[in-house]
Amino acid sequence: MSSLPNFRLGSLFSRKPGQPIQPAQSPGSLIHIGERRIEQLLVSATEFNAEHIDTREFHDFSELPLQNDPAKVAWIHVSGLHDIEQIAKLGAHYGIHPLILEDILNTNSHSKFEDHDGHIFIVNRMLSFNSANAEVDVQHSALLLLPGNVLLTFLEGPTEVFAPIYARLKTGGAGRIRNHGADYLAWAIIDAVVDNYFHVIDGVLDTLNRMEDTLQDDASDVEASDLFSLKKEVSALHRMVRPVREMATALQHSDSPVLTPAVRPYLRDLSDHAHQVREAIDELRDSASSLRDFYLTIASNRMNEVMKVLTCFSTVFLPLTFLAGIYGMNFDVIPELKFRYGYPILWALFVLITGGMISLFRRKKWL
Repeated sequence: MSSLPNFRLGSLFSRKPGQPIQPAQSPGSLIHIGERRIEQLLVSATEFNAEHIDTREFHDFSELPLQNDPAKVAWIHVSGLHDIEQIAKLGAHYGIHPLILEDILNTNSHSKFEDHDGHIFIVNRMLSFNSANAEVDVQHSALLLLPGNVLLTFLEGPTEVFAPIYARLKTGGAGRIRNHGADYLAWAIIDAVVDNYFHVIDGVLDTLNRMEDTLQDDASDVEASDLFSLKKEVSALHRMVRPVREMATALQHSDSPVLTPAVRPYLRDLSDHAHQVREAIDELRDSASSLRDFYLTIASNRMNEVMKVLTCFSTVFLPLTFLAGIYGMNFDVIPELKFRYGYPILWALFVLITGGMISLFRRKKWL
């Protein structure tokens, strides 16, 4: 059995269920569906402009200021989606539609892009790759861009993907991110998520390459079940990443009033990155399929080699069985039975026939 680390979607197939889905629920019912990743909901509120930045952390949305200064960007980041009461408070504070809150709380929601009522709502998957155990962590992610320079982001738990954005915010007013509005910040966050897809794809591809090397060295070190599970998980990863191109394209062509002309060039760049991600994930899926086919080819060739050896030995014993059958027949008159040297001559024939056939098979490279 190989000790090669096997890629797996750690949060996708091992996700613990939250409250079960009840049939015939009223639209907009707030039910958390998914894993509880942190003990207590954590809210980070960052308010900034070119001259000033202020970041606070708290656990209750009642501590939010009632009014945001439109001259400053307000970024509210929520880690932890299990606290339905607090999410409902946030929805009431900003007048968020219950259907949007429902999608935020449902970690099984499909990726989507919505542009209506003067806001932009995006649901996608946040991915991160742990190279130590070749595991991909999957988080449900939601982003809501509201009028008045307000941006809300939601994740199931903490992440390092946003760390560079916070660092850029704290570098000072000379940075581009501090001199633009919430739409530019939204682009920066989505761009960070999309760029991180490349890191994940590269990590999974490295796992595939190492498994391919193992197959070439000794295919017996790789279990068929592990290989087919890998193919299944790469297909699941493909389904999660694939919608990013459609989301980026829809965002680029959106006429929403919360998107300013200054951010349009960056949205085109985001669309290009999403297109590259789509091509990379397609190639990754093809590589996983090729690896499976490679394993099946190796297994088939190995079986053919075994069958060839068995066939050669069966062929060697065919004339011996023929001769033994003749002299094993129950007839009274078989001339060679009374010949004094018949038995050693028969054994000599056995040896000569066997040696000659094995020599022939080796010259033909069948053995």
